[in-house]
Amino acid sequence: MTAATTGLPSAEVTRPRTVLVGTMFASAAAFMAFVGVVLVYVHERAEAVGSDSEWFPEGAVQLGPAGFVLSTLILSIFTIQWALQAITNDDRKNALVALALSSLFGAAVFNQLWFIINDTGFTLSATNAQFMFFVVLGTFTAFMISAVVFVALTFLRALIGQFGPRKADSVAAAAFYWNTVVAMYAIAWYVIFVTK
Repeated sequence: MTAATTGLPSAEVTRPRTVLVGTMFASAAAFMAFVGVVLVYVHERAEAVGSDSEWFPEGAVQLGPAGFVLSTLILSIFTIQWALQAITNDDRKNALVALALSSLFGAAVFNQLWFIINDTGFTLSATNAQFMFFVVLGTFTAFMISAVVFVALTFLRALIGQFGPRKADSVAAAAFYWNTVVAMYAIAWYVIFVTK
């Protein structure tokens, strides 16, 4: 006895949470890479302090501007989660506003980091401390650029209606990566600007 077929096309293969799971792995790898860079920074600073060398000149690294960057990123956590909540509730208008605000917060962070770099007056080739300062903040900036691009692409896809209550995985993935990058800055903020 053979099974009868209808000749109808097969249903579309569903891949639940493939994008989200892939992004989680990529975020974990990015986070570990960033922590590795920060650990090199901490090691270099410990060696300098152990040999009675000055790490940063007194007053060169200010906590205030770095705190504004952290505040901006904390605000962006709320907007990116707002986007995820809105797209899950099929509220595309609010999702678009929230994604656009998140990208603007990212642009504000670049502006604030530029101010910090100019404010310190550091140069790449001056000392090992200044070089490591640029390495850590440069690594963070590279991940921040990728997060802004991720959110911008998610915004474009949401604009043409690719997401909805049952297709919100890409927005969740963008939110997860964004929050990972925010956690990276929190670590850099504590290590560079708080403990100095």
